[in-house]
Amino acid sequence: MNPAPGPNAEAVFFWLIALLCVGGALATISRRNAVSAVMCLVGTLFATAVLYVMLYAHFIAIIQVLVYAGAVMVLFVFVVMILNKEEEEPWALRGVIGKGIAGAALVYFSGRLIGLLWRVPSPRGEPPPSFGTTRDIAHELFAGYLFPFEAVSLVLLIAVVGALVVAHPKHEAHRE
Repeated sequence: MNPAPGPNAEAVFFWLIALLCVGGALATISRRNAVSAVMCLVGTLFATAVLYVMLYAHFIAIIQVLVYAGAVMVLFVFVVMILNKEEEEPWALRGVIGKGIAGAALVYFSGRLIGLLWRVPSPRGEPPPSFGTTRDIAHELFAGYLFPFEAVSLVLLIAVVGALVVAHPKHEAHRE
């Protein structure tokens, strides 16, 4: 039995979150104010976490929020605040033709997206996949990719030890 054609709620929600993600990324690279660019990046990272939740990868979504949207973004905000760069004009009149073409392309692709969403069938009755659970990640990481995992941890350990050796105060005295 085929479901009636029409917009699928899951597909509509996915495309809304995907548009938020892409829009946040575009806003991140187009902002002249560094603080607003970082805040747009935080929004993009949260939208990415929602996409992981939609893929039933809850563990990866939590790590996305904790590590990237939390720790890394706090670091970025501190760097932006320390630099204290003067703000520039947020909207320039230069490139009005390019902005018009981009707006027309946005309208065209939005129309195509709505047409695509209208034809997506609904996945009713399918069990949720087990992708992204802690058990599946641990099994893949420690069964199939144990050597690369350990090799990366060794490389990171060497990098940390090297940074400590270079940053140590006695290191400067031995150079002279």
